[in-house]
Amino acid sequence: MSDGLDQLLIATVLGLLPSAPPITVCPDGFVPNGTLRPYVLVYSSVGRPPDVPSNAADGLSRTLTARFIAHCAGETAASARAVAAYVHTFWLDVRPVVAGLTCGLIRQESYQDPVRDESTGTLVMDSICTYTLTATT
Repeated sequence: MSDGLDQLLIATVLGLLPSAPPITVCPDGFVPNGTLRPYVLVYSSVGRPPDVPSNAADGLSRTLTARFIAHCAGETAASARAVAAYVHTFWLDVRPVVAGLTCGLIRQESYQDPVRDESTGTLVMDSICTYTLTATT
């Protein structure tokens, strides 16, 4: 049974991205039909890594590592970079406040230059940025 901290952590970090025109935030890896570019599509996950110093001596996992993969989509390379900058503004080096957790700073793990995606028949330029966050209970 989940303690709910995983979902609370994800919801808190996603909530840092205001979904305001002209950029739409699409959480949970789903872009609704009719969504116009530019948008950011976010995939998120939380793991509990073993053998980290912040885990307890009693063997219980006290550390959560959250990963957020942001697909920053636009009609041009410049607009995809602008969406990536938007995400960067609201996430990088931010320390979220989550009840029941002590959070570190959100860090950027990787960045991919915009690439062409024409798999749907329409050109989308997509820059993929990955962010991580470590928190302890």
